Amino acid sequence: MNIIILGPREPVPPTKGGAIEKLTWGLAKGLAKYGHEVTIISTCENPISKYATENVNIICISPPIPGSRFYFREMPLFSYRAWKTIEKLLMNKPNMKDDVIVHSVYFYNLMMFPPLNEIPLVVTEFEHYPWIPEYLYHQPFISSLDMTKWMLDSLIRRELAQIIFPRTSATVFVSDYQKQMALKRLKLAWNKAITIHNAVDTNFYRPMDANELRERLGDGAELLLIFVGRQTPHKGFHILIKSLAKLESKYRNRLRLIAIGPKTSGFLTTSSPSSDVYTQYINYLIEKYDLNKSITFVGQIQENEMPLYYNAADLLVHPSFVEAFGLVLIEAMACGKPILAFNIPPMNEIIDNGISGLLTKPSAESLTEALRIITDDTKALRAMGLKARNIVETKYSWQVILRKYLMLYDKLK
Repeated sequence: MNIIILGPREPVPPTKGGAIEKLTWGLAKGLAKYGHEVTIISTCENPISKYATENVNIICISPPIPGSRFYFREMPLFSYRAWKTIEKLLMNKPNMKDDVIVHSVYFYNLMMFPPLNEIPLVVTEFEHYPWIPEYLYHQPFISSLDMTKWMLDSLIRRELAQIIFPRTSATVFVSDYQKQMALKRLKLAWNKAITIHNAVDTNFYRPMDANELRERLGDGAELLLIFVGRQTPHKGFHILIKSLAKLESKYRNRLRLIAIGPKTSGFLTTSSPSSDVYTQYINYLIEKYDLNKSITFVGQIQENEMPLYYNAADLLVHPSFVEAFGLVLIEAMACGKPILAFNIPPMNEIIDNGISGLLTKPSAESLTEALRIITDDTKALRAMGLKARNIVETKYSWQVILRKYLMLYDKLK
């Protein structure tokens, strides 16, 4: 089978990419190992020879696409070039048309595509935005102008999806909740929508010795918590800080929080990171509750170092209110770490309460109580971590997810 993957974001392979980049490369690499001919059409900044590995053919058609309102110029241009590249590939290999799948990992890639009646077209939709209104959680921290821009941007994206989704042979969502919210927003009762979860490389993200890093980060703490993600309102980082503040000193003195990720409130805001209102609020809370000795900010970590950081911790705390899936959950679980998160979708699609982690009500008070329970029973964490690893291997490994995509491709041929 010939699979053409449209992946509009560099790096490929990812060094610190998100879910879109990881799916592009993981899917391509896995399909090639199964003997399929795989071509990625992508944006690239570096020479293409850097990526000429794993038997994957990579065609670079533009430099990386910057900015958030990319659909006015950059994305239509990428989409047009992608279609012309596919057209050229099919002309050079006439027999390829009988055995080809076009798989886009971003639905905007298809803006300039004509209807492909003879070629199966698959889209994987990763984002929670614009289906789930993330901007509502930013409302206290951004201006009315930014809020208006965000709402308008969300509307434009949904209108594009309303046009593009019906053209596809199948649209894949990464969680049942994301699929439900997208179809509700688009008012589509559509039988072409399916769920295939995100995947994780269980050979890369695995249990390993990280005692040296743990000692350096923990500074004597008994319990090491880790938060991974942008420090934004919808990720609930301020709720986590408030929950730490509510802990009695006998608990707080025994734990340390390691925060990994950039300090940014998201896109479509006029403020810079240095003057960001939310960042100022976080700093205010830390000073108010004297939490400087309880929190270490690490910043952005390269992808190849992330397994060590997960392994250095005892628990991933993920107090997010909005996700399409939550890739960091299965990355931590693959490293044998349990999760503490809110009992809301899609987190409760992934985490089995009391088995692979703990789910609480979405409040600082409930999170605080969960931290008390965890601090008093660290043995339970280790047991949940072992089960978390087993769950990832059986449900979210690339071997499992690749089979689901191959079954989809075979069904469409």
